[in-house]
Amino acid sequence: MMKGLGYSFILLGFSILLISASADAEKYGNTEFFLAKSGIGDIYDLTIDEPSEATPKYWKCRDDPNQANTFYPLVSWETNMGGPLELGDSYSYSFWVESTNVQEISFKTTLYIRTQDGYNNISVDEVSKSAGFGSFLSENYTLELESSNIDQSLFPDGVPAYTTLGIKLETSITWAPDTENRTVWVKAAQSDFLSSFLLDFKHVNIENDDYYFDNDRVEAVDEDSLFIKVNVTNALGADNFDASSAEITIEGISGGGKFKDTVQLKDKHTYAKYIQGKWWYQEDNGIDSGNYVIRFSLKDNFGNTWTSSMIYYLEVDQYGLEIGFDEGSSSNGQLPKGGRADFSFKVLNMGNTRDIFMITIDDSDIASGWDVSLQSDSSVDLQMDQSSYVQIRVEAPVSASGGSSERVTITVTSTGNENIFEDVTLVTTVRTYGVAFLSVPDRISIDPEELDIDGYYKFKINLRNTGSDKDTFDLGVTTSRSDWTIRAEVQGNDISAVTIDKSQSLAVDIVVRPVNYEDSLGEEVTFLMTADSISPGDGSATANSKIIVDVPVEKISDLSVSIDEVLINNKPISILQPADLQEGMPIVIQLTVNNNGGKSTGSFGVTLYEGSRIVDEFIVEQGIGGFGSAPVVLNWETPSEGLKTLKVYVDFKQQTDESNSKRADNTLTLPLTITEKSTSSASSESSDDALLFGPTLSSTIFVLLLLSIIYKRKK
Repeated sequence: MMKGLGYSFILLGFSILLISASADAEKYGNTEFFLAKSGIGDIYDLTIDEPSEATPKYWKCRDDPNQANTFYPLVSWETNMGGPLELGDSYSYSFWVESTNVQEISFKTTLYIRTQDGYNNISVDEVSKSAGFGSFLSENYTLELESSNIDQSLFPDGVPAYTTLGIKLETSITWAPDTENRTVWVKAAQSDFLSSFLLDFKHVNIENDDYYFDNDRVEAVDEDSLFIKVNVTNALGADNFDASSAEITIEGISGGGKFKDTVQLKDKHTYAKYIQGKWWYQEDNGIDSGNYVIRFSLKDNFGNTWTSSMIYYLEVDQYGLEIGFDEGSSSNGQLPKGGRADFSFKVLNMGNTRDIFMITIDDSDIASGWDVSLQSDSSVDLQMDQSSYVQIRVEAPVSASGGSSERVTITVTSTGNENIFEDVTLVTTVRTYGVAFLSVPDRISIDPEELDIDGYYKFKINLRNTGSDKDTFDLGVTTSRSDWTIRAEVQGNDISAVTIDKSQSLAVDIVVRPVNYEDSLGEEVTFLMTADSISPGDGSATANSKIIVDVPVEKISDLSVSIDEVLINNKPISILQPADLQEGMPIVIQLTVNNNGGKSTGSFGVTLYEGSRIVDEFIVEQGIGGFGSAPVVLNWETPSEGLKTLKVYVDFKQQTDESNSKRADNTLTLPLTITEKSTSSASSESSDDALLFGPTLSSTIFVLLLLSIIYKRKK
């Protein structure tokens, strides 16, 4: 997969990277300066303009007879350097001289740089012209300095702009003997007598620290361009450039790059111009994001060629994409017969520019009756690093066989670069459904000792999904005993349906309460368990299992009594108040005795004690059936005042076959507070007996006592 994202990360490292590179052309150029007869005082102009005047200008040398071997100042010429410059290795000059009766003439020249800090001599040289003994020089001749070294150490980093370059001329003359005509002229500013000197230096600078780039990446194809502009200075004046010679080329690119005649030399100020152009880089072959060497070239009016190079990081449109599935999604899907499967995948723009991606479906190899459709747009318009989802729907015919698969290819293609594309193959399989019970016992025996405190028995089975996809199953658990209760649990929670992944199993607890099974000793009880596939399944998977329960002959009885089930004078013991129980007033205790075992009991007694004294006894003559209960009423006719501790003993005489371990819950302690009989109560007792028939506590207790006596006698 082609990607352009990596270039973006490179760009973050150095954005626009410009590095100065060495020029291929000569670093320095010879420039000819001419002497001019204009200026102020003894300092005249040094000019690059070749003189054209018809009449030459002169500087007259001193005509004192004693000049020999002594240098006297003649004149200085200066010119302002409008831009920075670098000194070369040497300079030379040629002075035109006209004289009479000169035997020897010598020139001493000083080349200097004048800054705001003062004068800096960079070369001092002497040159002489001699006629020989007994003869003399006359008419026109030249004095030439072929070459002299320039001291560069004073300006190792170059000469700054707006400094002055100057040359000072001193003369020493030996006159011919016995002559009165002592005149020497230095000629200048005349086309026939070119007094000038050549300076080897760099006065043109293509500045790699003064530039402008504009990478114009537009949406139109092949229209991206890089605008380039760089400052170029000329210490001798911007008019001394050959405007037609300006060039910008890209190294390593055929023809130097597509600039379409856009390279121009534009004015900036008196000493500077711009070299600018637009590179239509998308029209060149093999342009990728990366570093490109940009070469600038320009000639001055003296025939010197000046060059400079820069390295520029060009970020071009790079196209890339990535296809991915979110967690929980994949290229594989399942569907029922006649059903559908929906796929969703993400398209990410991995390029560094906006792109439009086309979505196409190749379903040429799909079986007849199947259908594939695009549920989202056929194109995705994304900015860099943006993503969007593509939805595909596959539908299977009702006639499709379980387990059969079909493949369809989805292609995502970049419109920015058609060579950038990704394929994703979607595989759709028709579901198969199946379920099985595992670890099912052929036969179980319920031992009464294994029943929990509530009389429930539990055993475990495993339910396995044998289909090809996650499925949900309705669970059914029934028994042939209508009086028994039965349910299914998973991790202690009642369930009626479970969802299981393909090829996975789930442990299910079957919980049964086998009540009253002592009435059918040795009976085989049938359990039926079913599991049916439901939506999104097709209901075609079902399983059932039968378990024969052999009810054992051996059972136990387990009697118990709980304080939570006790009423004192028709009130729960937890809410009794001290004033509710008074000395001499009868107390009625109502409670329930439970048989937590499956074996019926015979007759047994429930005894009420105060200390070691029996207060009352209730006989359960018919006993209690398995997992059954019986109400018990105990009476205390004349309680005395004080804190009393009553104890209830169930089957104190151990008439019931009950193991000692099961007798721990046969005893119940009742702490009661009996208060002193109140005056109002005594007065009330001495009142009319008709009050016994009113809705009072006394009448209620009377009725309970009567019922208790009747129940005992009946038993």
